[in-house]
Amino acid sequence: MRSLTPVQVLIFGAALAAALFLALFPVFPRQLRVQEDDIASRTIYSPRDLEFESALLTEQARQDAADAVPDVLVFDPSVRTAQLATLGSTAASVARVRDDEALDDAAKRAELLAIVSRPSTDTILSLSDEDWQRVQNEAGRTLNSALSQSIRTDGAQDVRDDLLQQISPDLAADEADLIADLLRPLIVPTLVVDQGATQEARTQARDSVGPFTRSVSENDVIVLEGERIDANAVELLEHVGLLQPTLTWENLTSALIIALLAAFLLALYIWRFPTPAITSMRNLLLLALLIALPVLVAKSYFSLVLPDESGRFLAYFLPLAVSPMLIATLLGARLAIVIGLVQAALMTFAVVLLPDLSLEASIQPLDAGRVLMVYGLSAVLGVLVAHRAERPNQYVAGGVLIGGVALTTLFALWLLEPEREALDAAWMTAAALVSGLGSGLLTAGSISAVGALLGVTTRMQLMELSQLNTPLLRRLQDEAPGTFHHSIIVGNLAERAADLVNADSLLVRVGCYYHDIGKILQPGFYVENQMGGDNPHDDLEPRESARIIGRHVEGGYELAQRHGLPLQVQSFIPEHHGTRLITYFYRMASQKDPKVDPNLFRYPGPKPQSRETAIVMLADSTEAMVRASADRSPERIDVIVEEVLAERLAEGELEECDLTLRDIRTIAESFKQTMRGVYHPRIEYPEPTARERLALIRRFRPGRRAPPPLPDAPAPSQSQRPSG
Repeated sequence: MRSLTPVQVLIFGAALAAALFLALFPVFPRQLRVQEDDIASRTIYSPRDLEFESALLTEQARQDAADAVPDVLVFDPSVRTAQLATLGSTAASVARVRDDEALDDAAKRAELLAIVSRPSTDTILSLSDEDWQRVQNEAGRTLNSALSQSIRTDGAQDVRDDLLQQISPDLAADEADLIADLLRPLIVPTLVVDQGATQEARTQARDSVGPFTRSVSENDVIVLEGERIDANAVELLEHVGLLQPTLTWENLTSALIIALLAAFLLALYIWRFPTPAITSMRNLLLLALLIALPVLVAKSYFSLVLPDESGRFLAYFLPLAVSPMLIATLLGARLAIVIGLVQAALMTFAVVLLPDLSLEASIQPLDAGRVLMVYGLSAVLGVLVAHRAERPNQYVAGGVLIGGVALTTLFALWLLEPEREALDAAWMTAAALVSGLGSGLLTAGSISAVGALLGVTTRMQLMELSQLNTPLLRRLQDEAPGTFHHSIIVGNLAERAADLVNADSLLVRVGCYYHDIGKILQPGFYVENQMGGDNPHDDLEPRESARIIGRHVEGGYELAQRHGLPLQVQSFIPEHHGTRLITYFYRMASQKDPKVDPNLFRYPGPKPQSRETAIVMLADSTEAMVRASADRSPERIDVIVEEVLAERLAEGELEECDLTLRDIRTIAESFKQTMRGVYHPRIEYPEPTARERLALIRRFRPGRRAPPPLPDAPAPSQSQRPSG
């Protein structure tokens, strides 16, 4: 299982601290009574006469003057040197591939495609060493010539288009195309901006613009009611003293400390308790956004509705449980609970900041406690409801439960209010319903989009893929019925074991359905699809047979990518075989040549990286071994299960997943019980008695009507009916 590095966790902590500091930054909508782009709710007049230097107009004029100065461009010879060096490195890579005798032509083409186009790969492989050297020399000469001229940013494409005309006509057309293919990415502008000269010219232009002054008289209209407030109006309001600064170093320092503390605790938790779904910086940065954004929304909203002097409980209408619910569904329940509680604490801190930063100073401690308990408990319940929810209606039902908990909490704290009114109950109920249902509906509606951003497969996606009528599974059922039946049994076997070891059982089942999907490419080469017919491997060498068998992994992976299967499901295809031997054909080859290299008979891997893919590996091997065994008695099934699990441990195939020995023992017992149920004995019925046979003969004697046909079966034809 891939784990996060300390650097990744450190970057996450820093990004989260910055995001939380911005979210908690002590600036609130209620404090800024006038800001740019607001619509004035009333006409504002100047309280005094004033003449002042307008920094806004002055800066705007100076910036306009500076922007009018174009960039100063100079020729940079180092560009040519760097690109020639890059060409040399590219040529060396091509030469290494050409000279690598361990690679066949297909492998060489595959590596060369990362450097040049497909036609050029054929040219490279067809050139002699002398011709290749000539191509290198001409490529260097052409690139040196092209980059010796002044190339602007908008002129690089023209140079690329003219490359073929600059190449020596002595070369063949395919050689010239190869050179152009190598050089086009290396043609870059050679004219670069002289930052110093450009900045100096722009500085001179700025300095040439003098300051602008503005004046305003007492009772002059600064902004009319209904007008949009622009930057000029804001500047006037600040200078005449109508906007007073409210930021203090104490408030800023307090918000910074809380942001750093919360980020440190969450980063430490992610480091100490890794979440399997978090594997990249993209996951971490989006997680930081999911944590900080609700805090920002809550802080801004609370400043508008608190203190709650009218008793309308507007502060509790926000569906803030949506973030923990999304995290629980996509990343993990434990992480979501921790994040939900931390978010509730940060929202409480935002409430504590309000008395110092708004014009209202009547916020009570009960307001802070109510925010902590309502949103904290809602987050916990939301996580418990959303964890492994598989259908949208489950989120909606969970939203109702969240609303019930919020209402109960509000009611409990309402009893502590010194002044209570009966109408408060209606507002509390409305707040709880909007918050709870809103959380459920938003989670159900946004889970697919957020899951796509995080690169995480959602439960609903897995439920859709588990339907046996999906195109890929329908094709498997039609073209490789034996493999389809095997996949269903492995799914049943692995799903129950996954439940017992707290793995993702739904993901395991879906992974089982698709793990052998590559066999539809050549179904007849797999014994479960031969239906007793000829075995094509009888006419093949063991090495060739092993190559064909191993091909179902690569082919299945390509099919999965082509059909857009999620990455989590795709991982089951290569990992369910790991790097194991294709044992049957290896042993056949060993009988002919005891020194045969076993690595020629291995699956490409990798080994299972998660407990889910490891369970499928064990289930796949167990089902195959039991099916192949002539003795399927309970005792023999137990022995086979133990042998399979011991063999995988000995092979080291489970070294890279997080299954414990206790998990493996639980899986073994689950496999035994399930396989006993699949291959349970049946009672052999005795032969019919003489009386039963006589009754049957009499029932269908001549002259009696034949029994009615079975449902959906055709009625017997006239020739099939008994004659008189």
